[in-house]
Amino acid sequence: MGRRAFTMIEVLLVIALLGLIAAFVFPDLSRELERRSLDESARRLRSLIMLVQARAMQDGLRYRIEFPGTPDPLDLRAKDEVDVPTETEQPIVTRETDPLERPFEFEAFDWDWLDQEFIREGTRCVSVLPGQPEFEIRSTSPIAGPSIQEGNKSVFVPLTFNPDGTCDWITFVLTDLPEDVDLKPEHVTRILNVIVDGRTGETWIQRALRVEEVEVMLEHRASPIMHQDFTRGDLITENNILEVRIGQGGGVSTGR
Repeated sequence: MGRRAFTMIEVLLVIALLGLIAAFVFPDLSRELERRSLDESARRLRSLIMLVQARAMQDGLRYRIEFPGTPDPLDLRAKDEVDVPTETEQPIVTRETDPLERPFEFEAFDWDWLDQEFIREGTRCVSVLPGQPEFEIRSTSPIAGPSIQEGNKSVFVPLTFNPDGTCDWITFVLTDLPEDVDLKPEHVTRILNVIVDGRTGETWIQRALRVEEVEVMLEHRASPIMHQDFTRGDLITENNILEVRIGQGGGVSTGR
């Protein structure tokens, strides 16, 4: 007996069902790809930081990582703040030209490892902040820390590694949120801080913190500086603050 062919109506119904399934699945898939892009950008930036630190120690020269538009730290006329970037930019790596004759002059150099994309398309580095991270509470935002929105000002400083591998505290703030976003508490996982402890060279990735989380941590004398990867979106509350503090001491990890 011959096999019955599909009718045009049946084919159209199948196509319509596939279209409906795709309509439900695609937003979740698209969001997952965006999340992975941000996470990968943070991990790649951390890898670059570690490699540049090792290169500075190996060569006995100062090396520098900065983003386009970073003011020259020696230029007294340079602006302290710049506009929050609205596009994806790649980090620039330079090194000392001559530590004896021209110790404050840095130049680009050939390094095969630099010929790649560290910050994925759709992710922006919106600040490079000096000193220990500050999770400032602002009345205009449910998220503590620097603003990432268009029209606001941001701080950019270079990360300079000395020949012994030491540097100053630096925090790179990355996000995949659009510049005109209306910030909500659930956006904390879409703002990642790549933090470099200048005393030890330790580098970790830590998500932004909700205002209420910072208030709970301060109330219980827990530092918002984790010293470990912490990217989960779970709300930090009085019920789990002890676990977070233990994790900070090197025990239970609350990051993924």
